[in-house]
Amino acid sequence: MRSALLESNGAALNKETFGFYELRVYTAQAGKRDALAARFASRTAARYARHGITNVGYWIPLESDPELGINAANTFIYMRGYPSKEERDKRLKAAHDDPEFDEVVTRQERNPDTKLIIKAHNIDMMPSGTYSAVTLLK
Repeated sequence: MRSALLESNGAALNKETFGFYELRVYTAQAGKRDALAARFASRTAARYARHGITNVGYWIPLESDPELGINAANTFIYMRGYPSKEERDKRLKAAHDDPEFDEVVTRQERNPDTKLIIKAHNIDMMPSGTYSAVTLLK
């Protein structure tokens, strides 16, 4: 099963096809959401891309939704795409085993004085139907 990111006119945004996505919802330390977003922009996203992980998109909520546990002041959301769950597991392991990832993320998150993330939620997803901008290819 494959999928592709599509613009509204149907043109592919990315040549690699995806059948598996991850939605990541992070709760940042109070006042640290923008620092977390900056770390992704300046360092983390490039480390993922180097290991074949597609950074589909990054978002900062404009409104809070307590029922969903979204506080706009400290929530950071992003999505990654992969050909399959198996490829996700393989590529993430390679990224997390990378010494630069350890330097950029792991050490910072282990240190209480520099830690940016309180909690991370992961939701595995696949596209559903041709009614979406992201569709499955056969």
